[in-house]
Amino acid sequence: MKKFTLLIALSCLLCANSINAQDDPCSKYEGRPMPDWVMGATPEPHNSSYYYKVFDSASPDREEARNQAIKKAFQQAMAFISNTVNSADVYEAIAEGRSLNVISETFSIPIYFTCEFSKKTPDGKQWVYWILCQIAVRGNVVPQFDTHFAECSSHTIWDKEKEDCLKGIRDARKKANTSAIIASAFIPGAGQMLKGHGGSGAAFLLSELALFGGGTACYFMGQEQVKTMKAVGTSYEQYTNAKNMKNVYDIAMYTAFGVGAVVHIGNMVHAWVVMDKRLPQNITFAPAIIPTNEYITPSYAYGAGVQIKF
Repeated sequence: MKKFTLLIALSCLLCANSINAQDDPCSKYEGRPMPDWVMGATPEPHNSSYYYKVFDSASPDREEARNQAIKKAFQQAMAFISNTVNSADVYEAIAEGRSLNVISETFSIPIYFTCEFSKKTPDGKQWVYWILCQIAVRGNVVPQFDTHFAECSSHTIWDKEKEDCLKGIRDARKKANTSAIIASAFIPGAGQMLKGHGGSGAAFLLSELALFGGGTACYFMGQEQVKTMKAVGTSYEQYTNAKNMKNVYDIAMYTAFGVGAVVHIGNMVHAWVVMDKRLPQNITFAPAIIPTNEYITPSYAYGAGVQIKF
């Protein structure tokens, strides 16, 4: 019995520690928060001489992603004004690393680069670069750009979406835990199986079947000894042997039922606390990359950390 109980405990421990990594739907919200203008909240112009537009591009190289976004901005500007500009000259100037102001002054393109933001994709393979521009509606007037736009770093939309995503995972976790503990209360191991832990679920089911089944068998074998004790013609020696065996079966029965009850409680607790393989994990061990400069020219501090989500 001791060896069997130890085997069950070891099996449950191994199953509890087997974690299957899942893609976290909220992982896109880790790292630098994206400003509101990137998230779709394009600001309203202060007058009718210009409009706002966001341009973006992606590339493994951050500078190349930036240049591609700039090219898109100039193409848009050229499409909306009457000035004729050679796009090849614009691309050449970008390749030579000239500043945006020089390009604007040289080619007289009525466009103002208000905000810039860059962020790596969740897989870390590409840079995505965004530029918020003010573009003149006509080329024959001097636009009255708002050059003091101060909302480049606001990220209220990002914060709300991140909190909504995390709340969704928390609610799903609570629902899964509640379903698991109820299922395991009626069918041992069912909650673990619902969460994707078939091994530990089967271990709890088989162990409780063995314990309660063994306890029930001991009860009926004890009743057989009682019949022997009450039978007519039973000798003193037979009576004594039957009584001793009845005591042994009773001890085994109460032990099996007692251990079975403890295992069943442990089964319900385990069903509640075990990680749900269908959901992102609560605890993540991973290298930590902490941005030390949030905007325009990002720099990072590196280390190792433990992330705990509640």
